[in-house]
Amino acid sequence: MASIDECCILIPVSTLEDFPKHAGDEDARSLLAAWTVLWHPELVAASQQTPTWYRADSPPEFDHGPRVIIVPTLSVPELPSDFEANCRSNEAIQWITGADRREMLDALGLSTSTRTLRSAERTVQAEDFFALGYAMLQIQVMTRRLRYTSNLDEIHFQNKLVTAAEAFVADDADRCVAAMHDCFDALAEERDHYFSSDPHLVDLTLISKSTLPSFFQHLSTEVDAGPSDVAESAADSSNVLATPRNVLIDAPMAAAVAASPKEDRDRLVDLLRGDRWGWAGGGLGGDVSLDAMTYSDTENAITQAYEQTATQIGLRPPVYARFSGTTPTDMTKVIASLGVDGMISVDFENGSGFGDEAKVVRNSGGVEIHALTAKPIDASGESAFLALGPRLGEAIDSGEIATGLLVHWPGYESDSYRDVRRVASWSLVLGRFWTLGEYFRSGEQPYHHDPSGAATSGADNALVSQVTGGDSNAISSMVQQAQKSIAKQNQANLQAMIALASGKPSSGSNQSSSPNQSGDSVSPCEQAMLASIGLKLSSHAGNVCLINPTPCPVRHTVAINGTPIKEDHIYAATGSGKQSMVTVDVPAFGFSVARNDAGGGSRGRSIGQRLRDVVSGTGKLCAVDGMLQNAFIEVAIDPQTGGVKGGYSGQSRGNRFSMRLVGVEGTSKKKSSENETQMICDQMKTIVAKAERGVIRTTGYLANANGAKIGAFELDYQVTRGNRMLDVQGKIDVLGKLEGNPWNQYIAARCAVANEAVSYRMILRDKMHRTSSRRIVAPLGVLMDESDRQTLVASAGLAYHRRVGDRFLDTLLQVQGETQRQFTLHYGFDLPSPVLAARSVASEPLQATVESVSSDGSRGWLIHAAPNTVLVANLDCMLDRDGKFMAVVRLIQTRSQTCNTTVRFCRNVTAAVRLNQRGSLDADGLADYLQEHRESPRVEFSEDRIKLTLAGHEVVDVLVQFDA
Repeated sequence: MASIDECCILIPVSTLEDFPKHAGDEDARSLLAAWTVLWHPELVAASQQTPTWYRADSPPEFDHGPRVIIVPTLSVPELPSDFEANCRSNEAIQWITGADRREMLDALGLSTSTRTLRSAERTVQAEDFFALGYAMLQIQVMTRRLRYTSNLDEIHFQNKLVTAAEAFVADDADRCVAAMHDCFDALAEERDHYFSSDPHLVDLTLISKSTLPSFFQHLSTEVDAGPSDVAESAADSSNVLATPRNVLIDAPMAAAVAASPKEDRDRLVDLLRGDRWGWAGGGLGGDVSLDAMTYSDTENAITQAYEQTATQIGLRPPVYARFSGTTPTDMTKVIASLGVDGMISVDFENGSGFGDEAKVVRNSGGVEIHALTAKPIDASGESAFLALGPRLGEAIDSGEIATGLLVHWPGYESDSYRDVRRVASWSLVLGRFWTLGEYFRSGEQPYHHDPSGAATSGADNALVSQVTGGDSNAISSMVQQAQKSIAKQNQANLQAMIALASGKPSSGSNQSSSPNQSGDSVSPCEQAMLASIGLKLSSHAGNVCLINPTPCPVRHTVAINGTPIKEDHIYAATGSGKQSMVTVDVPAFGFSVARNDAGGGSRGRSIGQRLRDVVSGTGKLCAVDGMLQNAFIEVAIDPQTGGVKGGYSGQSRGNRFSMRLVGVEGTSKKKSSENETQMICDQMKTIVAKAERGVIRTTGYLANANGAKIGAFELDYQVTRGNRMLDVQGKIDVLGKLEGNPWNQYIAARCAVANEAVSYRMILRDKMHRTSSRRIVAPLGVLMDESDRQTLVASAGLAYHRRVGDRFLDTLLQVQGETQRQFTLHYGFDLPSPVLAARSVASEPLQATVESVSSDGSRGWLIHAAPNTVLVANLDCMLDRDGKFMAVVRLIQTRSQTCNTTVRFCRNVTAAVRLNQRGSLDADGLADYLQEHRESPRVEFSEDRIKLTLAGHEVVDVLVQFDA
């Protein structure tokens, strides 16, 4: 190539400090290509100098000497008028524009240059000079943007650059490689002058079922033909730095890999066993919502997905990750128990889950794990590479662990991404590439803690994705999933109660027998429970046994024949004809029997007994003149709107609660006290007015601001005797159209409290967490805390709530695509244990008629935990090889405060230890664990109780051995 006076680029800035860091992908591609193309070795050798730059808005007047001027698309609007025409008219000037590097090389006549030099240690191509130019740009921009003075010896750098270019043109590989090393070393010294620590670079390939074939094809090319670029040939020479890649394989993708051809699977496993490929995965698919599950079900789902991945791939993932969906912080203990080196908390599909810092410590329940929370960099585009160097430098400057997480699909790689990989093969000037396992094991260790909360990041956006994606029943499907999770746990608890009472662990034969709550028939599971506590079934309805397999004590009303015997667990009783309606207190994990004073016969109630009910006041009605009432609450129903006009409870005087239906259309900026819609009642009538229950029904419609009807409603408000809850069962027929973002277009139940200084706590995975979010995803409900009183919105699976103003909470009932018209809500006032109460509304006690029983045997419990903030979530009973009866008890502190906990059993305890990791230990393994840790002082036990301390939100498994 003939000599050139100068190679330059015109960029739209006044100084390098202003180099664009935000630009569209097309503009960024053109700008970075224009900068790096000038570093082609033939151009450098011809010009005998480092390429330079000028301002696009005030370029110099060029003389008639030969030169190359490259103008990226961003600079064209900045050029002075007639400047381009003058340059193009100058035959000595090559005026180059283009959309990308390939187009610019074509214009320069250099695109056909495929020269490759091979020295003893590595190969060199023109792309290595492009990478050097990119590194030069990033270091210079970083230095100026962070207000440092450049210490680069530009004369030395230029001499080495020209030497490398001349050697390349002359096919002198050894001299070229040596000079290139000198250039990269000069840039590294420049960066080390300010930052001695090296940034971390993680190359992560995402795969899906559609991209899996191309991924395997890439692996085949790499294994059969060798690495396609020198950046991956770390094993060939100690002078070539390693640039390993990583791949994400979650549980759904593991199944797809397992179904692939054997040769592809074997090739992948061989690479993962080496040091050129790392991996992360084992997470659940995006169709699983962790927010809809109990803690134990969430743990099981995470563990099963991880083990499934390990089995299908043949290796255990060293790092836990999901492609779609995040893993909340309260599952840290579960993730750590998998034996992984760390985790990635980013939701790649929905673009959420990342934080302000790249690598943090997650701590929950006294267990720590390191998490990668860096914002992903799209390696298939160019925009993020405009300011990669400054971004990493700023992270180091602020004391963070600088990490560039480069994410792309197979085969989708930008030129700048390849430049970064080539730079990293020469020098650590822009950072070092890591496998994910080594990144957590050997990389810089974090000391900042993860500030994210328990809610999965982007859970509210998941609803948007479902609705706008055309999925139906986004709301009701969450209800079904949440209720199914609780019902499954209640069934397991019933089996555990049978085992604990009988001393014989269940064989599993009754696992499929669903508990019966109707009272019409008794399932085999209930029969086994009755037998274990010494009760026998009867055909007479004179004695009714209520069995409560939940961790929350309940107060339930049941009908028995005749007159009940007044006992401590009988809250109240009234008669109706020959029957009595008895309100019974049933302990958690226990039973209560409402007994007939006739010994179980069907003798009716006398007229005198009925009169005494009225005289004594026990017949006070729960529904009177539009008011629902009991000993704890009074609720006034508004005949004009059909909503709740006022709620009165507790020692504080005045109205504390109201509720109505609203329809929200668009992002209204009205004050929260103004109606988005009008709720208009056509009819209000009392359906049930009895001493044990009152029900008022309202029917009407919702009208928007224009008066058009958008929905018709029917609401049943119920208050039962001795209960602090208002139950609402409703039906909504949508008359208008709900379209678009479900958080802006919905019909909801809006409740309000009196005090604007209210804090919100969501109930998620059996724990209560403070939240300041406007969009709350909590299937069990939300607690509205007013310091002197508390109102619980127990939503029984209705998971999506939206704060409006300071004291209003909307529970979404209808959005686009929802076909379920019926719903149930529960509003509780000053409940002693909100989490347990929120769980209890999803089920009722099991009931069966039994034969006569003595007073001593009419009530009992099998497990009792104190204080009431502690939840007994699971009980797994077993016999060891010596026939000793043991159980693993899971305790959850539902609040964030530390507490001293006491758990009592129906059997005496002979040993108890904390179980750090249950894992796959069988009964014999647990027995060995008990012997090894018997002297552990962390659990005290005596007689029928154990005592231990639980930290806030801690989940503890205790291994207990019982007296035979």
